[in-house]
Amino acid sequence: MYVWRFVDEEPAPMDESAIRDTLGPVTVGGMPPTGLPESWDLEAEDGGGSEVYGDVLGLTFHRFSPGRILDHVAALVRRTGAGVMPLDCPMIITSEADRGHLPESLRAEAVVVAPEALTGQAIQLLITPQPEPRRRPALPSFPYHPSPVATGSVTASDDRCVCCGQERGWVYTGPVYTADAPDSGICPHCIAFGKAAERYGATFADGIEGDVPEDVVTAVLRHTPGFTAWQSSTWLTHCGDGAAFLGRAGAEELQRYPDAVADLRRRCAEWTWPPEEVEGFLGSLDKDDRPTAYLFRCRVCATHLAYADFT
Repeated sequence: MYVWRFVDEEPAPMDESAIRDTLGPVTVGGMPPTGLPESWDLEAEDGGGSEVYGDVLGLTFHRFSPGRILDHVAALVRRTGAGVMPLDCPMIITSEADRGHLPESLRAEAVVVAPEALTGQAIQLLITPQPEPRRRPALPSFPYHPSPVATGSVTASDDRCVCCGQERGWVYTGPVYTADAPDSGICPHCIAFGKAAERYGATFADGIEGDVPEDVVTAVLRHTPGFTAWQSSTWLTHCGDGAAFLGRAGAEELQRYPDAVADLRRRCAEWTWPPEEVEGFLGSLDKDDRPTAYLFRCRVCATHLAYADFT
């Protein structure tokens, strides 16, 4: 990897003090009192290293490690206005105006990265480009669980569905309530269209709270991704319909939903807890630990609901 500064297509000296300031702190044995060594070794804060050769007209970094070494190279380039060129890669410059100063052989392919964006990671990405993320197909619509990826009930996967045998790009990760279904590997499409429920006699929530029509019960339990709870999951209802599950919540998240907190307070009162114990319990709710609240929104009136559990 080379660091050069060009003016009118010719190598131009870099600021020696900038070289000393950026590379000196990671130079093994330290810099000499004046000038630059003919060659020296670097050891960065993360243990990575590099051999360095050259002078103010150009530096070569040999056997360099990814990580913090590249951060120091990026800092050097920003300080000196030079460019950096990993072997067999285009040169990175920090200003479009610098392109005209490059030798013609480097000019067309040079990549401009603004100084504030030029980091060690940016250099590493030029050396080892990351593959484009796969575009996943759209999920089926789940009216009672509108964002199953956000709630963690569905996750990206390249595996074939254990139910339909197709690779859908997604897999269900929540609970399955039946003795005969596999513990994992069902795709969301097989849940949405009822194939998994029919094949395995499965439901994806353990129960539904409240009096709602039978078609709502079927839609919620057999055609909707469930969610993982500390105990068996229960689906809340309101206004004669199943509510939409929004995700797990702790005391901090529930601050935005006073109606849900009121619903939780009502449920706790039914446990005949004294008021101070109820408030202590509500304050201890944790999205990622126990006890945890499960947040819902009525699909008719938009009231927020919640219940809580723990092991």
